[in-house]
Amino acid sequence: MSTELDLVEERIKRLEKFVLGQGANEHGEEKLIDTLLGVSEKLATVVSKNEKVSSALKRADEVKKYADPLFAESDGLISENVKLQLLYSKEGEIKDALGHLQKLNIIKSVLDSQAIKDVPHLEGEINKISFHQEIQEKKVLGLSNDTYALIKYYSNFVNDVSQKLAEIEKLVCSIEEQSVKQ
Repeated sequence: MSTELDLVEERIKRLEKFVLGQGANEHGEEKLIDTLLGVSEKLATVVSKNEKVSSALKRADEVKKYADPLFAESDGLISENVKLQLLYSKEGEIKDALGHLQKLNIIKSVLDSQAIKDVPHLEGEINKISFHQEIQEKKVLGLSNDTYALIKYYSNFVNDVSQKLAEIEKLVCSIEEQSVKQ
């Protein structure tokens, strides 16, 4: 028991150093453990004077017992039919879990293979490949942007040529109309 208290006291001292700083207690400040001890003693005094609180604390273990989710099952408060209905309601989930477990057993040999065991040794090569892939992705992005710019330039060029051809067509038509009138 004393070793447990020593361990708790040591942890509290470390907590004091962490929270209050290294030299906090050198300035005559009250130690945290002394404060906690004083609060504990005051609480014990209050609890011993109040019968309702002390009786509630005496029954704390009983409350924990009733709060346990498995309490009803362990004391036989749930009938066999209800337990059976619970199992039937979970039947789908149980079958799914069984299917996943069977799949895992099938592929377990793959997970135990030498190729998977060699992965840590191949980490350097994987990093090199990832680096080169990143460089290539940047180049592809740049090429895509350049291609888009060329397509846009081509589209503008075709539009300009089309407009000029339309203007020439109008001009030719107007000249032909004038020559027909003369």
